[in-house]
Amino acid sequence: MPAIRFSIRFLLAGVLLASIGVLSAVGAGPTFFPDDPIWTDPISQDVKAATRYEPDLVFQTVANLFGQPGDPVLGQRARNINTVDEVPDGPFYVNRAGKLPLTPEIVARASNTSDGPAAGPWTVISAKSDGITPGFTIRDSSNGLWFIKFDPPGWPGMATGTEVVAAKLFWAVGYHVVEYHIEHLVPSNLRIGAEAKITPSGEAERRMQPSDVEWLLSKAMRDANGSYRVIASRAAPGRPVGRIRFDGTRADDPNDIVPHEHHRELRGYSVFAAWLNHVDAKGINSLTSLVTENGRTFIRQYLLDFGSALGSGGIGPTELWEGSEPLVEDGKDITRRAVAFGVLIPEWRTTKFYVAPSVGRLPADPAHWNPASWRPHITNAAFRHARADDTFWAANKMTFITDAMIDAAIKEGQFNDPPSEQMLAKMIRARRDRILQTYLTDINPIVEPALAGDGRLTFRNAAVDARVAAAPSGYEASWSVFDNATGQSRPIGTSTAATTSIQAPSLPAADFIKVDLRATGGANEAWSRPVSVFFRRADGWSLVGFDRMPGAPAAAQARQP
Repeated sequence: MPAIRFSIRFLLAGVLLASIGVLSAVGAGPTFFPDDPIWTDPISQDVKAATRYEPDLVFQTVANLFGQPGDPVLGQRARNINTVDEVPDGPFYVNRAGKLPLTPEIVARASNTSDGPAAGPWTVISAKSDGITPGFTIRDSSNGLWFIKFDPPGWPGMATGTEVVAAKLFWAVGYHVVEYHIEHLVPSNLRIGAEAKITPSGEAERRMQPSDVEWLLSKAMRDANGSYRVIASRAAPGRPVGRIRFDGTRADDPNDIVPHEHHRELRGYSVFAAWLNHVDAKGINSLTSLVTENGRTFIRQYLLDFGSALGSGGIGPTELWEGSEPLVEDGKDITRRAVAFGVLIPEWRTTKFYVAPSVGRLPADPAHWNPASWRPHITNAAFRHARADDTFWAANKMTFITDAMIDAAIKEGQFNDPPSEQMLAKMIRARRDRILQTYLTDINPIVEPALAGDGRLTFRNAAVDARVAAAPSGYEASWSVFDNATGQSRPIGTSTAATTSIQAPSLPAADFIKVDLRATGGANEAWSRPVSVFFRRADGWSLVGFDRMPGAPAAAQARQP
């Protein structure tokens, strides 16, 4: 049955509904409301006292290595989905792929609303002095706030180009991403702001000097003409209030009522991160901002800092093990290797790689990559809670990302190295296809069901349409009248079957119809388990409910990244 919905009516009543299932099952009201399905998360209250949440990297590492932050019960259905099993537009996510008519040109532009920092001098207001590569926070000649990062020495274009490509593709699949532009910095164009401070290693904070700028630039990749290629990311609108957390809720946000580990878009983030080998997918590489729009003040969540993705490790090429093993092995991996007495050789040790200064280190043959074995540096509660319907959701979004869109994103990276750009495109396409092969076939892949006025049921098979599986011999539909008040179903006639669209039996004058739809005669047993589809009569039939895994044993569907 459809997952529980949350809307303004519950918030106004002061009821925080954090369980799943059908409302009627607990006597709480009808299953579907007149405004279902909801496609935009309601913002019912202003955020008035947001405090800054900054995750501690060491604590996060230890907590996720030796414990399980968040809800300990794995396998639960995502709680922030609407009644048709989709994620509404909200603070973390906007439906783009599959919802908007994306084109390569739109993906190339992505979140950019300007052409980059305004012409004229850049005024440094702060600097990043720790680590290997430098960074500046600057104001351009129009007082726009930008963050400037560089390529590491010896790897021209790698970190900056990678960041652009990843940002475009994360935007395309639906996440909030800030503007990114490739720029060229001439040192003489920099000005040190009157209030600019720096804290050199082992020293107290002091006013920044020209020698500090020179020292920081000495750690970056310098072009032959003396300029520096940089990535300029625009400050997000609003006031920064910390980072994304992957478990629990924000106590300072009255609209944040669903624990983050039960957000489908955060669970699905694991699939998109695997696609682009974004091994640094953790809270510190995100931003939460307090925004005021249309008379409401609310928190919006951004993904950012994609320099450690694809073949780039940020300060150098991706390490051989990155994406295959976590930053710190857990007890299971240590035990497994101990039992093997050192005989077990990690797959990454035998993998062949393509290495180039422009793109870093890429697998030479990505066609055999297994997305289910991908590992980020540090996992999190949302990734641990991902179920088969969550990974299917993410994979289905990726079916709308075409080769041409991938090429457009890569072109924006301005790597200036055609052979390496081709290798990068090969990797991204192959990993997309392997994700489709793995997760679209995992469960019943029926999508986009529709019921015509004459009783003709149509739908698509996402796995077949993506050409990652053969079509089954047919489909079977079981029809019922659905009582929206009680949640009970009453069968109508016998099951109907066909190879494509299916004709319903004579439908009574009911307000709601339920259809259990499954594949027959296919090679994949999981496809024989039906999805439950609900239609409401209103000037014809409209889709109001969808459950991809009705009655599935919760624990059996949990995935351990």
